[in-house]
Amino acid sequence: MNEERLTMLIIRDMISEDAEEKGFVHYKSWLETYDGLMNPDFLSKHTLEPCIHIAKTYPERTIVAIYDHHIVGFAAYLSSCDSKDDRGEVMAIYVLKDYQKLGIGKALMDECINRLHAHDEVSVWVLHNNLAAITWYEKYGFKQDGNKKSVKVMEDYSLDEVRMSLSIKNIHH
Repeated sequence: MNEERLTMLIIRDMISEDAEEKGFVHYKSWLETYDGLMNPDFLSKHTLEPCIHIAKTYPERTIVAIYDHHIVGFAAYLSSCDSKDDRGEVMAIYVLKDYQKLGIGKALMDECINRLHAHDEVSVWVLHNNLAAITWYEKYGFKQDGNKKSVKVMEDYSLDEVRMSLSIKNIHH
């Protein structure tokens, strides 16, 4: 991202007034990201209203990326509950397709890592067939750690995910 564009980007905590715009980014980025990667019947159940509801109900530990006065991406982070070791987790990180490859995802991940600095490692769960995301995480420094899970989302359909981990204990903040 060149310096001029970087100065147009703001990464900050989500506030209640952001709920509708963040919800829209959640909704649209899912459709953009998972078309062709998820069962179309499952993806067709993904609608705007629940995304706005999630934004209104769970604003904590969510950061938004504001570019040209609009929310174009977000990330959510927490202490991981799927591991006994000292691990933080980035639960979600999405950037609208039109704003990808500008460094916004990296800026969001950098801020999540900064906020999870008390942990030794940070992990993400990624759809096993989302090769673009897996490649992006690998470029950031994450590695697949061998953990997998299958989340049943419909009677006859599950989302198969792999966990990727990044050691952050030696990263200076």
